[in-house]
Amino acid sequence: MKLIIALVMVVGLNSTVLAQEIGNATSVRPQAHVNSQMMATGHAVHAKDLVHTDDGGRADMRFHDNSNFSVGPKSSVVLDKFVYDPNKSTGSVVINATKGSFRFTTGGQGKSQIKTPWGTLGIRG
Repeated sequence: MKLIIALVMVVGLNSTVLAQEIGNATSVRPQAHVNSQMMATGHAVHAKDLVHTDDGGRADMRFHDNSNFSVGPKSSVVLDKFVYDPNKSTGSVVINATKGSFRFTTGGQGKSQIKTPWGTLGIRG
């Protein structure tokens, strides 16, 4: 009986709680959403989060490796993967940009990928 209760508790958890925090929103103008919640300045972002902006929305984020990522109006991106070891300054970032505009500035990592419906941009060092 104890095992069944534990499984129900794990299944009921929000996936964001289980995902790795990868950074924070540094600016949100006038509004943006992360998953289905309103995003605000300082809001934590996690691996696997969906960031969505409306017609005039914009969201700026800074990841733990000091990478900067800006999402423009009418955009939708998934923060697929973030791996970073601050002791070695190595890791990788994978972002799936399905719609809209974005700007990505690398930080302390050597590898990054931006996936779009038309192709993949590979960024090295």
